[in-house]
Amino acid sequence: MSSPSKIRQETLQTLRGTRRDMSSAKWLFALKKQPKSVRRVAAHARLDVEQAILALSNAKLAAIGKKLAANEADLRTGRDALKVARRRLNRVKTMLGKVSKLLDVVQKVLRFTTTL
Repeated sequence: MSSPSKIRQETLQTLRGTRRDMSSAKWLFALKKQPKSVRRVAAHARLDVEQAILALSNAKLAAIGKKLAANEADLRTGRDALKVARRRLNRVKTMLGKVSKLLDVVQKVLRFTTTL
């Protein structure tokens, strides 16, 4: 089992890479070919990624440590799936699905901090 600090860092690293990819010319070109509904979902996902980065960056590690550890397997699975999808940027819908799954776990963890 990894430490909460390591889990947080790995998740932040994956989210930051996703943000970088979703800002790339390759991503934007691939997205331009998609229907308006997919572009809208992508825009929302990009904002969700940014919010997750900010929330994890600002969260007190002690407050989320146990939740991170409890969700380590889901976070790792989500990060791994997102890394694979990022390597295949031409599959916009696939990447959006993987981003959503990872963000669901991150939001689950961060909801804990809002109740403090």
